[in-house]
Amino acid sequence: MDLSWWRDLAIVVWAGIATIALTIISVLIILLYRKLVPLMESAGTVMKSVDTVIQSADEVVNKVGAVVDYTRDEVISPVVQFGNAVQGIAQGVTMIVDLFRKKEA
Repeated sequence: MDLSWWRDLAIVVWAGIATIALTIISVLIILLYRKLVPLMESAGTVMKSVDTVIQSADEVVNKVGAVVDYTRDEVISPVVQFGNAVQGIAQGVTMIVDLFRKKEA
């Protein structure tokens, strides 16, 4: 038995180990695939329900935005305008009072 025989034996042994490993990996992949297919199908159903939830949330956000816009236009803007008018009147009265007030020397 010379060195080439041991080399050939090592190649055959490693080829056998590689074949067994590939077979085990292939079987595991097939088993995982069979387990994952129903999960992926149910995930598709879940994704459809998630889409409907997102769509409903979007509609709610749009309605809340409309309410906020209406409130801003119909309530807040008039209050701000009234506050500005009151402030302007107060400044005008203060200016007139300052005109007629005696200046202290």
